[in-house]
Amino acid sequence: MLAGVPSLSAVESRDKSARVAAAAAPVKDWCVEAVADVANLPIHQNAWDRLAKEVIEPNVFYEPWMFLANVQAFAPTRPICIAFVYRHDPRPKQTPQLCGFFPFERRRWFKGLPIRSLRLLEQPLNWLRTPLVHRDWAPETLNVLFDWIAREERCSLVDWPMIHGEGPFHHALLDVLGERRMGTWVDAVYGRALIRRAADAESYCVGAMNHLSRKEWRRQRRRLAETGQLESRVLQTGDDVHRWIAQFLELEAKGWKSHENTALAQCEASRAYFQTIARNAAARGQLQMLGLFLDDRPIALKCNFLTGNGGFAFKIAFDESCARSSPGVQLELDNIDELHRRSDLHWMDSCAIPGHFMINRLWKERRTIQNLVIASSRFTGNSVVGVLPMLRAIKRMIKPSRA
Repeated sequence: MLAGVPSLSAVESRDKSARVAAAAAPVKDWCVEAVADVANLPIHQNAWDRLAKEVIEPNVFYEPWMFLANVQAFAPTRPICIAFVYRHDPRPKQTPQLCGFFPFERRRWFKGLPIRSLRLLEQPLNWLRTPLVHRDWAPETLNVLFDWIAREERCSLVDWPMIHGEGPFHHALLDVLGERRMGTWVDAVYGRALIRRAADAESYCVGAMNHLSRKEWRRQRRRLAETGQLESRVLQTGDDVHRWIAQFLELEAKGWKSHENTALAQCEASRAYFQTIARNAAARGQLQMLGLFLDDRPIALKCNFLTGNGGFAFKIAFDESCARSSPGVQLELDNIDELHRRSDLHWMDSCAIPGHFMINRLWKERRTIQNLVIASSRFTGNSVVGVLPMLRAIKRMIKPSRA
C-alpha cells in the first residue's frame, strides 16, 4: 500500500460513517413536523393550501379541503404519522414555507412479516396517493423526509401505494433514492386511462375511437332524443349545487351500485363525505358536474374535481332504464367536449380501475400507477426488498391457474 493512501475498506467505512452522520443531523433551515392526531391538522391548513397551488405534481385528494373531510368522515384505523416538511426562510420576518405533505400510517407488519413500516395512508374514495411536494424544492424536501425517517421513525420500509409512476415527482424521487442508494421494489404497476387535450374534441375522438363505435353512439343519441327533450348541462356559477349533489346521490343509488352496496348514499359516512367535498370544491371553483337530462330528468350525471390545469373524474352514475342508449357513454363524450371547450383544462385522470371496459374505449392516453416499496434501513429494509420479488414468484407458481 502506498504511504498516505487509505485502503478501500477504510474509504468505504469513512463514507458510510459520513452518510450515517448526515442522516442523524437535521438539515439546516429545514424541519419536519409530525402530526399523530387529526385534530391538530387544521393548524397547518393555510400553509398546506398554499403548497397545493405550487406542487411539482397535483393531487386533489391530498388538498386540505378534501383530505380533512376524508379523515373526519372515515376515522383512520391505524396510528397516523402525517409529516409536514417545512423550509425556514433565512430572511427576517418570513414565515416557514411548507414544501412537503406526506400522510403516513404506522404499521408493525408488512405483508405478514414482522417489520415496522410507514405506509401512505389508506383512505376510502381516494384514487391517488402521490404526496404534495413543492415544485422548487423537491429533492431537498425528499432528502429531509428520508433523513427524518432514519433519525426519528427508525422503520425498515416506506410503502408508497397508488402513486403516479412517471412524471416530475417520480423522477425527483428516483434521483434522490439513487443518490442515497436506497433499495426499491415495484410491488404493482398498471396503466390508468387519462385524457390529454388535443386540438379539438372531434380530432380527439377520431384518434381514440374507431369509426363504427362513433357511428353507433351517434345513432343511439339520435334515438334517445326521439323519446323526449334531450339536454346536456354543465354546472354553472350560481346554479343550485345542492340540487346537483342530491340528484347525483339519488341516481347512483338506483343503479347497479346499490346492489353491490357501493353507492355513496348507502353509507352515511360516504354520503356526508361526498356532500362536504362537493360543496367545498364548488366554493373554491374546483367542482365540475355534467349531466344528461331527458325531459328535465337526469339520466346520467358525472362529478369531476379540478386542480391546476387538470382534473380527476370522481364518480359517474346513469339511469339503467336507458341502458340501451348508453347514457354513460353519451355523458363521457360530453365530458370530452367540455374539456376541449375549456382552455384552462389540459388533462383529466379517469381514476378508473385497470382495464375499465367503457373508459378504456374512450380515453386513449394512460398514466402509470404503481405501488413502490422503499428500503429505509440498510440491513432489514434492503433484505426485505431483495426477497419480496422471490416471494411473489413463489406465490404465482403455487397459486392455481384459472381454468
